[in-house]
Amino acid sequence: MSKSGFGSYSRFSAAGGASGDNGQPSGGGATPPAKPRRPKAQIQNIIPCCVNQLLTSTLVDNVFKIRGIEISQVSIVGIIRQAERAPHYILYKIDDMTSKPIEVRQWFDGDKAKQEIIPLPVGVYAKVFGILKCTGEAKSLEVLKIRILEDMNEFTTHILETVNAHMILYKARQATTGESTPVAPSGMDAAIDYGKHHLSFIRKEVLRLIHECPRLEGKSIRELQTELPSVSIRAIKEAIDYLTIEGHVYSSVDNEHFKSAD
Repeated sequence: MSKSGFGSYSRFSAAGGASGDNGQPSGGGATPPAKPRRPKAQIQNIIPCCVNQLLTSTLVDNVFKIRGIEISQVSIVGIIRQAERAPHYILYKIDDMTSKPIEVRQWFDGDKAKQEIIPLPVGVYAKVFGILKCTGEAKSLEVLKIRILEDMNEFTTHILETVNAHMILYKARQATTGESTPVAPSGMDAAIDYGKHHLSFIRKEVLRLIHECPRLEGKSIRELQTELPSVSIRAIKEAIDYLTIEGHVYSSVDNEHFKSAD
């Protein structure tokens, strides 16, 4: 990142960028309705964020701001809670456990709209690069790029990038405006939210899967790892240790199988 605080975190070319009209077709008179077309976008400055920051950002003069920091092109990491295909786009709902899920639209070019584009599966972690938009009171992202996380370390990396980016940007803004109030950057709040909600989510999922298992021997750690592919085996074992200490689960036939105490 440059000294000004607005250097690039990621650079790549992406088709399917966003336009100011949210991609709605226009028509009038004898002119036939134009098909939604997404102009190519060159990502230069991407600010990593959490969903809560995006949903609570302010919009002034068509500019989004988080604690006075201007944002447009951002990246988020979260679980795909919903994936629905429409004629010209795929609608995702991405949840990073810091707020309610945010709507994410992946628009198609004219040729792609005719193809059977398969949405990414629900329940996996994904990283989204997009442009923040607002329709009415609802904020959403228009996808520049979306992909499934290959390694859960990327989730941790994104948290650190979010904290680092917002601290640098906030300090740059303080230097520019002359502010001296020692307020913690919003990125630090994001890190706290990420950690707390992510741990809670893993524990709830592990407990749910163990509770739903009808077998006498209970659920095995190997099965939990298979059913929670985005969660590391270490995180699963830590969740089981916590649930065991709290009295929610107990080991059955061996130290690899667990049953619900409820």
